[in-house]
Amino acid sequence: MDNNARIVAQHNALINARFSFEPLQMRLFLSLLARIEYEDADFKEHVIPIREIFFQPEGGSAYHQIDLMCKKLSSFTIYIEKLEEGTRKRSKKPHFEYIPLLAKAEYRGDEGGVVAIFNPLIMPYLLQLRSSGNFTTATLAELRKLKSPYALRIYWLLKEYATFGERTMTLQQLRFILDIAENEYPRFSSFKARVLDKAQRELASTDMPFNFETERQNQIVQRIKFLIEHPEKIVNTEITKDAQYTEHTESAEPAESADWKQPLLAVGVSKRSLEQIAGQLAAGEYGLDYVEFVLNRVTKQKELGKVKRASGAIYKALAEKYLLAEFLEEQARPAPKRSAKAQALAAKEVALPLAEVREMFTNPGPFLKKILVEETFEEHVLRLYLSQGFQLESRAGVDYLVKR
Repeated sequence: MDNNARIVAQHNALINARFSFEPLQMRLFLSLLARIEYEDADFKEHVIPIREIFFQPEGGSAYHQIDLMCKKLSSFTIYIEKLEEGTRKRSKKPHFEYIPLLAKAEYRGDEGGVVAIFNPLIMPYLLQLRSSGNFTTATLAELRKLKSPYALRIYWLLKEYATFGERTMTLQQLRFILDIAENEYPRFSSFKARVLDKAQRELASTDMPFNFETERQNQIVQRIKFLIEHPEKIVNTEITKDAQYTEHTESAEPAESADWKQPLLAVGVSKRSLEQIAGQLAAGEYGLDYVEFVLNRVTKQKELGKVKRASGAIYKALAEKYLLAEFLEEQARPAPKRSAKAQALAAKEVALPLAEVREMFTNPGPFLKKILVEETFEEHVLRLYLSQGFQLESRAGVDYLVKR
């Protein structure tokens, strides 16, 4: 069966983990990734035919290389960000750990291939990713165009930011993720030729072609700015009903659904993304006034050239709620009397888990860092929430700040 049309997915923490494949290892990884089904709750053992790993096996040399690859994979680890238990979300204060990638990789001549299975510790990064809401998808056909492991890793790093049209990374950060030692390609010219230029040539034939710019300080390259070409032509590989990697969900519609969706659709937010936003609205994670705030904020940023693709920035701000603390801070300021429509939008109940409020306080965005100096969490809650009509309630043993 040809799996090239299949959509595959990875948690973003895995995309940004530190590891480095060899070409044969990369092909085995892609073959295992292609065999994950949406409904899988556990990893399954698979027999990967030699032809999927070694394109032109000839004699004993090819099989010796496969056997050697399996031996190396027995000790292959990735340095990856540990996810929060239960939610599988990325922590504001990340902790990294080493995890073996595979539980088993063994060449079997009688089976005509490699018998392999992912390590169960990798499950949160590859299985049932919708629950985390922090993942990236790609079509297997695009991935299989890539020959070098560095190109594959850079493809995923750019795919994660495709909706923004660009991604800036420090040179040190990129070397770390690609697991390139300091003494390997020590001169930027050699790093550029062996890593960046090579990846650029390979990605040119995919849906993720790119250019890049360098930012220097004292003539030394500090940052690399990847510019994704023609982002409007990028195929949207969100999980849809037409994909082989499928999810079946029912959207929860707020009462005001006839009005709030149209502005988001107009700027390019997908219908599938709207389903998640609708679920968050229905759960009371924020109100429609926050949606309006995000829409206005991102629209202004796009006009100033700070955002390339408004749809991606808006979805990220709503799904991850990273502008919520700033929004509430602005709401707390004295302001002219709001219109009847604005008051009606604000009337919907908002229920924020106290733990989430504490997390936003502990890790404020750049805007709030100046405001929160010398303010305790208790003072912050009193000033920003309790004084604005929120009440502290316990629901099923979880503390919430609720405003009706």
